[in-house]
Amino acid sequence: MSLCDGLSKVMQNCLVRFNRPYVMKQPLFSVVPLTKSHRREGFYSGSEALDIYFSAQVGQDIKRNITKCFVAVDNTNQKIAGYYTLSAAQIPLPGLPKEIARKMPRYDAVPASKIGRLAVDRHYKGKGIGSALIADALLRSSHSSLAVYALLVDAKDEQAEAFYLHHGFIPCIGAPHTLFLPLKTISKI
Repeated sequence: MSLCDGLSKVMQNCLVRFNRPYVMKQPLFSVVPLTKSHRREGFYSGSEALDIYFSAQVGQDIKRNITKCFVAVDNTNQKIAGYYTLSAAQIPLPGLPKEIARKMPRYDAVPASKIGRLAVDRHYKGKGIGSALIADALLRSSHSSLAVYALLVDAKDEQAEAFYLHHGFIPCIGAPHTLFLPLKTISKI
């Protein structure tokens, strides 16, 4: 499933077709900033490191303004279906493929937003939540008041790397498991 397919499924869940223009119905999930009112206990993605971070550390990182955290909330029961963190980053110019780097200004690096962590609760796997979270990160990055060229990720393992490659991310040169997706991808969705 590509990012466009994932976003399309999310949109299909949000819209109902009549013989007129689309009419909104209650979306199945909402992606919102994490607040103290969200219940984080019981979230289990299967990755101990991601689960511990979400339950014990993310609040401190938010307070220190190190990252922002966004959660996909199931609108039927208010459970957290998934989350991701987003922060400022940069991509060293030599890390971009030559065909992209030659079109860039000769700065040392280009600005990026970085998904530091992304996880989906085991009960919601296979429902397109991960794709929707990437789409949300792309949209938030494109609406930032800062200049952002791409969305950057450091995949934690080969499975995560395959997930991001499946969604159109491009490997950075000389940085294993580091991938990026230019924000211009949004115009193709």
